[in-house]
Amino acid sequence: MKYFKLVLISAAVLSLISCTKHKILFDTTKIDPATQVEFQLHYFEPIVNSAAYYIDSVFVNGVLYSSVNGSGQLLPYNGVPGGAVGRFFAVKAGDVKFTFYRKGNVVYDWTVNLQPGKCNIFVHDLTKAPVVLDNLEDQYRATVSSGNNIYGTDSVATVRFYNFMYEDANTPYPGKLQYQWKRADMADYENVGAPVAFGEATDRVPVIVRKTYFNSSGYCIIYYRILDENGDVLMKWNGSRFAEYSDWWYAYIGRSYNHIMRGIRTASPTTDVSLWTSL
Repeated sequence: MKYFKLVLISAAVLSLISCTKHKILFDTTKIDPATQVEFQLHYFEPIVNSAAYYIDSVFVNGVLYSSVNGSGQLLPYNGVPGGAVGRFFAVKAGDVKFTFYRKGNVVYDWTVNLQPGKCNIFVHDLTKAPVVLDNLEDQYRATVSSGNNIYGTDSVATVRFYNFMYEDANTPYPGKLQYQWKRADMADYENVGAPVAFGEATDRVPVIVRKTYFNSSGYCIIYYRILDENGDVLMKWNGSRFAEYSDWWYAYIGRSYNHIMRGIRTASPTTDVSLWTSL
């Protein structure tokens, strides 16, 4: 009995020691929203996504922010910082200089004025200024409800559509694109915001998710299509012929997605949507 009491006392003492000595600490940097800008940087030049075109390092105001040995290479049709959802780089607002290196050579060197807040920055041409779009973080949380469904657990994700599609290798698409979505149980497509021209993006639009399986994290397949400025389904080169654009993605409850149209409509590298999860 005494031995049993001794074991209990020892366990209690060890528990107290572990609670007092092992603190969980996180390295954090406080952001001043009045003076700093948080950004995600994307590379959407209409080129083949191969190692020959990877951006090996990104310098911001002369400071290395991302590299093959750091936050990752900046690949065509992708972005940095990578590795996790909802990550942003931070820098003092004002004139910000972006310098890209590829195989030891400077391939992009541009200064742009960035305002405080959160934004997404798109480099689509190494000879032109980047496109800077407000991240619209205030639209992450959607409040739309679709009522009851088979599981009673439906909720929403949000989708934002970006138009960075080229008509040919040197010319951005001249018209406006209307992005649309539907689930398999819906009769008609619904619009994702209003039509957008090249370099523009819609608002973040609620997309109603109905869980595919009851015992799941809450997702379903959403189907998408694009209408051109004439109201017709967008025709694109698929490598062998022209065909109507259509695609599908999984949508998870509570997530906020960027769907980014890129590539070339009439040739290779063919146009498609790249997905970037903002939250």
